[in-house]
This record gives sequence, structure tokens and C-alpha cells, in this order.
Amino acid sequence: MKILSTVLMVLTLLTSQSLFAHSDHGPISESAAQSLALDVATNLTTRDAGLGFGQLPITWASVPAENIAITKKGKGYYIILVLNESEKKTLYVLISDVGEVYDANFTGEFEGVK
Repeated sequence: MKILSTVLMVLTLLTSQSLFAHSDHGPISESAAQSLALDVATNLTTRDAGLGFGQLPITWASVPAENIAITKKGKGYYIILVLNESEKKTLYVLISDVGEVYDANFTGEFEGVK
């Protein structure tokens, strides 16, 4: 019985990982990339992700959709800006075209991105 339980748990974990992976589904749309950037800003209000700027103030969780735009679309990536008017700051989020979040900063410059 223990072996069966273990096998089922391992199979469940292996299957669930593939469900959450975006890269298996091909490129995401521009609107999906913008939505993902807003999710990143919102999530950064709950924790410090070690990106050098700490945890964002809670105002980032309520940035309106019209304050999110694609600043650059390159081969395999998007750079999305999230403008927080109340903080007078812009967060830039680097996202792959398959929905993987690579980095975020306030400069819009990312090492290795042309």
C-alpha cells in the first residue's frame, strides 16, 4: 500500500508540473504578457524577491490596466512597463514570449537583452 501511495504521489507531481509550465503551450499574446507583468507587480507587494529593490508598496497591487504597456518586443521576449502613478515610478518586467518571468527593475535595462 505504501508503494502504491508513493507511486501515485510521484505521478501526480510529475503531471502537475507540466500543467503549470507555459513553454509547452507556445508564445503568449501581448495582452497575456501585460497581464502577467501586472501579476508580477502585485506579487512583489507581498515579498522581497531579491531583485535589489525589496518589497514593493501595496499601491502596486492596484495599478490600472491602462498603465501597463509593452516597451519592447524582441526575439523571444517582451519588456513590459507597469506605471504606478501614485509612486511616480515605473517597473519594467522582462518576460519570455512563452510566459516565463526573467527579471524586473526600475531602469528598463536588462543584461544580455538587445
